[in-house]
Amino acid sequence: RPFDTQNNQQPTTRIGHGEWHSMNKESLPTKLNAEYYRRKNLSMATEGTKPPAGAGGGGVEPPLPPPPQAAARPPSPPGNPQASKANSRGVFRRALIGATNVVGRTLRIGGMAFGIVSAVTIATYYFHSSQVDNYFGPAASADDDDKDDNESSKPFKSKKRVLVLPFNNLKVIERRKRGQFDFQSIAQKGTGRGNQPTIAMEAKELVKIIHHAASDPNISALYADFGEGMRHPMGYAHIEEIRNAIRIFNESHRVHRDPNVNHNPVFAMMRNGDPKPSYAFGYGFQWNEYFLASAFSYVHLQARGNLNLFGHATMNMFVRGALDKYGIKAHVFRHGKYKNAPSILTDKTYSKAHLESVQSMTSSLNNTICTCIENSRALNFDNVMWQSIFEYGSLTSSNSAEIGLVDSIPPVDPLISLLDFNKGQEGLKNQIKKWDKVKGKIKGSEKANAQVNTIEKLLEERSENAGEKFEIKFGRHESFSRFPATDTTSLEEYRYMLNKRNTIEGMRKITNGGLLNLSARSSATSMMLDSLGLTPDMAPLSDKVAVVTVDGSIGSSLSYEIIRSLRQIRKDARVKAVVLRVDSPGGGVVSSEAILEEIKILDKPVICSMSNAAASGGYYIAMNSEKIFANPTTLTGSIGVFGIKLDASELANSYGISGDYYPHGSHAAANHPLTPLTPAMKDNTARMVLDYYDYFKSIVANGRPLSVDEVEKVAQGRVWTGEQAKEVGLVDALGGLDRAISYAKTAHTKTEQVDVDHWPKESVGLLGSVGLLGLFLGQKPSNVGIVQAVLATAIGREGNTKSGSVEQLLSALTELKFAEKPLFMLAMDEETAMDIIMRGE
Repeated sequence: RPFDTQNNQQPTTRIGHGEWHSMNKESLPTKLNAEYYRRKNLSMATEGTKPPAGAGGGGVEPPLPPPPQAAARPPSPPGNPQASKANSRGVFRRALIGATNVVGRTLRIGGMAFGIVSAVTIATYYFHSSQVDNYFGPAASADDDDKDDNESSKPFKSKKRVLVLPFNNLKVIERRKRGQFDFQSIAQKGTGRGNQPTIAMEAKELVKIIHHAASDPNISALYADFGEGMRHPMGYAHIEEIRNAIRIFNESHRVHRDPNVNHNPVFAMMRNGDPKPSYAFGYGFQWNEYFLASAFSYVHLQARGNLNLFGHATMNMFVRGALDKYGIKAHVFRHGKYKNAPSILTDKTYSKAHLESVQSMTSSLNNTICTCIENSRALNFDNVMWQSIFEYGSLTSSNSAEIGLVDSIPPVDPLISLLDFNKGQEGLKNQIKKWDKVKGKIKGSEKANAQVNTIEKLLEERSENAGEKFEIKFGRHESFSRFPATDTTSLEEYRYMLNKRNTIEGMRKITNGGLLNLSARSSATSMMLDSLGLTPDMAPLSDKVAVVTVDGSIGSSLSYEIIRSLRQIRKDARVKAVVLRVDSPGGGVVSSEAILEEIKILDKPVICSMSNAAASGGYYIAMNSEKIFANPTTLTGSIGVFGIKLDASELANSYGISGDYYPHGSHAAANHPLTPLTPAMKDNTARMVLDYYDYFKSIVANGRPLSVDEVEKVAQGRVWTGEQAKEVGLVDALGGLDRAISYAKTAHTKTEQVDVDHWPKESVGLLGSVGLLGLFLGQKPSNVGIVQAVLATAIGREGNTKSGSVEQLLSALTELKFAEKPLFMLAMDEETAMDIIMRGE
């Protein structure tokens, strides 16, 4: 800054990074006044140099000359505290300025990135929204309230699509486990039919898609392709729920209040439009396939195909002979004479109680399926007729059509021909309409009108000729004349578009929530949003119904997953009710008890929906439910407990391996496969099984309107179908998952819109898959993996002491550690028991 003559202050200049230092007066000009600049300008004029702009002489103050450089400051002597303090302040200031610059650049870059991301998000939203509008129509992706009058008055011409359901390649599951490998699908690749792509879909997702198609004006028909048969078997309860969804589609002219109920719709309001037709085609049908196909409006069987209606059959395997042959003893402790799950280890054929249970269950399933087929096909078959069909064997296509089981027997799949025929007919109709308009505009020209009439007749004859050709190929039938579609949409495409529509609706909800938060901050913000046309929807947050799916054998991993989900649901105040969806034949006692106790402290009403099976441990965890729904073909009950003690000491001795333990007589070694069963161990295990059984009966008596004595009559390990279970009081009502959700909404929610949230959100199934893969790669098996090795030896490697299975067996026997827990199980069948044994859960 310049020298202040009035205050006699020395001039200062800024040197370096933010430090101000004094300058000597001698280094500046002696005179800083107008006289100095006047003389300077005169000298420049004498030399012929143009004075600088703003210099004296023109009445303008000349600019100040640049100050001379300050003299170098001598270095501060060492140990000067004042100089070190000044240096530290300078470092701090430099760091602060650098940080400020970095923050500024970061904010600028972040703002640019946020703007780019926002622009891309908005563009993506409008792009996908336009796709949804083009596919479903404007009403599918925008509320009617948000439309202008002109926009809402524009008619949308619905498309005539047929939704194709590829049941020949469709794998219907209860719950998709994220991150879990499907070893079965991988193994099927490269085996001919296994090369065909498999579509895995949850049962509830498929049902929801069919329900959407029923109300979608663009879907005019449903077409099921069974091909040469379903590659992936489907559970009876899943088939029932899909059948009921197809019934909703066939009755699309009604609005159903309580969906997925297998009876005539009592609460059904009329909807505009006609009922939509549905079709099923196959080269042949087995019992379970025809059970599903019979729900469609029309069933087409290929002319050389067969209808194999043999009824339901129950198959059980017994390995007692293999265990005896290789010296393995399976000591089973059970309560309930119908508890037949461990019979695989103890029997060689059906026992009297086992056979009685199987006969009752099989008869109930067949009666239910026969009744459903009669209702769908409008047949009047008695028991004698059905028994004759079962005993006759394979029915030809002509036999099947004669007795009313199928509608048509085309030589090939008629879908493509029907689509081509309808497209041609629609094109001819459009041409006739155009010529009609031309004829109306021609006046006074009889010759021109005659030519138009001739053209119209030619078009009509062409249409009739196309119809005659189609009838020659496929015959005349009502189902063909009712087929309205001109284009197809695949199940995967339709699912993709529905998911995209749901995503857009989710984005709208998030945006609406943000606008609500902004509007609530101040009235000025609310007025500004109103002026921009961004008025948020002031509807309150909707209530929730949480659906928790228990799928598979109940072990420690599944128990952990379900308990974690229940604890998160308990914290959500919007969840007003929980639907416990059970598709499990049972599992371990401890794991089942852990899930039940967590449900008891949930403090929310629980409604249970039973899928294909909810027996033993699957029924155990449902005992704190307000209401239990089951399908007529659901397998449930099996109220009983059993424990298993495996003794492989004799097999080990045959290979020179023996085991010992200390202290003798201790129960700590009771679960080791090389420890023989002692009387003390036997008494202890029997007492534990009895205690578990009595407790099981007590919680059933508390959860159901039954006394302990009444529970004993329906318990004893017996398996009941859903229809039988309702008669004996083990379930409350018949119906699928949709009916359970509908009950939960009606009984426990208050908002008009209710969100359905599905749990578990994540799956730990990958851990189980990796463990199984490790077993395949040769890692050491679990303690009870000895059973698997013995079965492999017995089936295909008898007498070969060098075989891989024997080496695996010897490795298992020599490397086993004591089991940490006994094998007490609540399992319905031998498959579940072996699954729990092999996984050591």
